[in-house]
Amino acid sequence: MTQLVLDVSGNAIYLPESQKRGYRAWVEDGGVEVEMISRRTVRELRGSIWRVTYQYGWFDDADRARVLESCEKGRRTPIECLFLPPHGNELLSGSFFVTSITYPTFKWSRLVPGFGEDVSVPMWANFGVELREVRPHD
Repeated sequence: MTQLVLDVSGNAIYLPESQKRGYRAWVEDGGVEVEMISRRTVRELRGSIWRVTYQYGWFDDADRARVLESCEKGRRTPIECLFLPPHGNELLSGSFFVTSITYPTFKWSRLVPGFGEDVSVPMWANFGVELREVRPHD
């Protein structure tokens, strides 16, 4: 089952299903801090925003590069993503900023058959990303 698709409008990456509670999506109140004339600060609610966290391991080198490229793009500009809500079975679409990235670490390499000899392929693990919806959805 697909839980998260990064950068749908550009370099679409279908991330593998996260295991052991590594995926979470929830709604929280979105608002802005406003300073009043009296110098008091109040929080003005503007609606609800989606927050998504995702963790996974075991990417090969090509997938790692594509995932990190989309995440870096999402730090600078909003990216369109598909995500699975907590109480649904259909993916929802939204525009998100990447608020945090846990860069994968090198774990081990495996040998795969190549042209004439085996080739060492690196494997990466412990990747994580946090997303925050750009605009409130209601």
